[in-house]
Amino acid sequence: MTDQVNIPTSGLWSSIASSFNSMFDVIFGRTGWGNYADTQYTSVAPFSVAADTDTALPNNKGSVIESQKPTDIATFYDGTTIAGRNGDGISIAVDFTAVPTNAGTSQIEVWLDITGGAGTPETLANLYRRILTFPKGTGVERRINFTVNGYTLDTWEANGAVVKVRANNTVDIHSIGYIITRTHKAR
Repeated sequence: MTDQVNIPTSGLWSSIASSFNSMFDVIFGRTGWGNYADTQYTSVAPFSVAADTDTALPNNKGSVIESQKPTDIATFYDGTTIAGRNGDGISIAVDFTAVPTNAGTSQIEVWLDITGGAGTPETLANLYRRILTFPKGTGVERRINFTVNGYTLDTWEANGAVVKVRANNTVDIHSIGYIITRTHKAR
């Protein structure tokens, strides 16, 4: 048999219980995640990336799960840019399938552009650039996972982040998805 304690619904104990509930809402509302999947580009109708061209990776956020996002975030991703608040910690997982369509395609680069479209690949505001290879050749699908753990500052807050890709030759992309998690809330 378990002893149960009944907390009064009025007076000091009620006030303490209410304060604890408010505190837990604030604490647990700081972190969270959202999942954004593209529904436009599929294996039957992929997105084509031209050779040697910086290209924004499309994601129409046709399928969205935001039931676990922080309470002060309207959305992590608006269909174009990934939002950031000055000082937040963030984790971003970008998944997609890439298919080289030309025998000369050997690599693809993926990065986050926070320049608002004004920067070049060499600027510091093009973040976390990764080069991935296609070891199996033309026509063979490769599942790409690009994961970044970092933080957002004023430039990211002002411009948002756009996921960009660039291949050394033509490539088709489909099954695009983002999972965005706030790991730290700015003070």
